Amino acid sequence: MRSDLPLSRIVTHDDLDGVVSAALVSTALGIRRFFFTGPVSIVNGRTPTTEQDVVCDLPCPVRVGMWFDHHPGNLDDLHLRGQDPEQIPGRFAAAPSCARVVYDHFSGKVEFPAHMAATLEGTDRVDSFDYRTMSQWREPRPERKLADSIYAASTDRGAFFPFMEKLVGLLRDGSMEEALEDQEVSAMVLQYGVMEDRSLRLMETDCRFHPDDKAREVVVVDLTRHNRRPDVIRGAAFILNPEALAVLQVTNNFERGRKTNDLSFSMSLSFLMNRVEHGKDIGEIMRSLNIGDGHPGAGAGRMPCRSKDEMLKTKEETIGKIIELWKAMD
Repeated sequence: MRSDLPLSRIVTHDDLDGVVSAALVSTALGIRRFFFTGPVSIVNGRTPTTEQDVVCDLPCPVRVGMWFDHHPGNLDDLHLRGQDPEQIPGRFAAAPSCARVVYDHFSGKVEFPAHMAATLEGTDRVDSFDYRTMSQWREPRPERKLADSIYAASTDRGAFFPFMEKLVGLLRDGSMEEALEDQEVSAMVLQYGVMEDRSLRLMETDCRFHPDDKAREVVVVDLTRHNRRPDVIRGAAFILNPEALAVLQVTNNFERGRKTNDLSFSMSLSFLMNRVEHGKDIGEIMRSLNIGDGHPGAGAGRMPCRSKDEMLKTKEETIGKIIELWKAMD
């Protein structure tokens, strides 16, 4: 890796942790250019990077200037590539959020504004899903509202990047409460509420449990019947199934608005799992199936399919394997 090129862009995950990580890096290094993407786009090369990029909360690309992350699977990938993470500028650490990793790296070198302490606490809570009860999870705390606003904004890809850039600036320069005073941000929070109501109605039809899941621990949200991409909030399944320990959502991928046969799987633990000691690890499930990655509380993966028949078969087989791996974990 070359180190003589100036760092000029932040490439970060398109969620709250990615936004706060970008705000911290922007404060520390003075970078004002941002790009928001997901882990799959990094892995498949759809998001090209150079040695002038700081990459946050994503897999480490081959070409990178600095890298910050907290996902164990991304560290494993580096080792499989024969790379020493210690030789890559930046930091990897086991932490509740990537933002915490960034903050710890620059602490003592950069004086962050006082509001960042509360911003980090909220980001840790959201990204690690650190809730114990339904009321805690549903409490409209600032970090939850901001995460909701990002989800709602993501449904309009044309307006999403400007919204995220604005949010980075708001969280760099002010508190979460101040960011929520922005008219566009507050509108997205309200839009999320509309989406949640719609999700609950849709899930009354699309939620089910796998036959091998006799204890009804993993609620499956199967959205493959829809010909248009449904804007569904996965966590809403816990409102309808409050005793479930995890939710698994299955959807078709859409390319330029058109449904494909490829499948996406996303899974997360319920807040109920924060009350007990357990060995469940969603990221490890995705890695074991070689379809994706994540961390103990949440993960995602993709499966290519050549036809509708193959898609339907792969869907049921993969759901079955996920349930089998789930049950095998202590």
